[in-house]
Amino acid sequence: MASLGGSFTGSLVVVYDQDNNYITKTVITGHDKKDMYIELAGGLEKVRIGARLNLLIVHAKGASEFGGILKILRQGRYEISLFGEKKRGARDSTRRTMNTVAVIKHYFFNNIRDTFNEPVDVIIENISTTGVSLKSMQTRFILSAVLEIEFNLHGKSVIIHGKVLREQENDDGSCNYGCKLIFYK
Repeated sequence: MASLGGSFTGSLVVVYDQDNNYITKTVITGHDKKDMYIELAGGLEKVRIGARLNLLIVHAKGASEFGGILKILRQGRYEISLFGEKKRGARDSTRRTMNTVAVIKHYFFNNIRDTFNEPVDVIIENISTTGVSLKSMQTRFILSAVLEIEFNLHGKSVIIHGKVLREQENDDGSCNYGCKLIFYK
């Protein structure tokens, strides 16, 4: 279980209601591993205390899905108790819509890090415990390259890595990419 190995503080979390309707995406501001709860600074203003939630947490050791209950608002921070971590599976992971602007400055190919001449703007369309779907209007990526995907959440820079496994060219000239999340130890 990922929760035993490290802290989720500073990790990306995408929050959904019990029916999997998107609520917010933000960064975890605190994590109590013993009592299994996380703290968020905002984004839950319209959610009632006691509501059941679904959470996708992308942390240093991987990505995990949890159930949760919004417990309390304390000193401007929301506490969510975590339960029922789902194992990371192959294609059975729920895709969580993000539609977030991101940039790719660096990539790895054949274990060599390289830099694009100019940062490449992409859209993170969705994310799951196993992968991320990107849309690029300007650049084609090499299959099997590992992209360093950087985006901003509430003033904090978040970087995830995705290995390009699938490419789909669209009628409008853009390309969609299916990437497997990569976690470096």
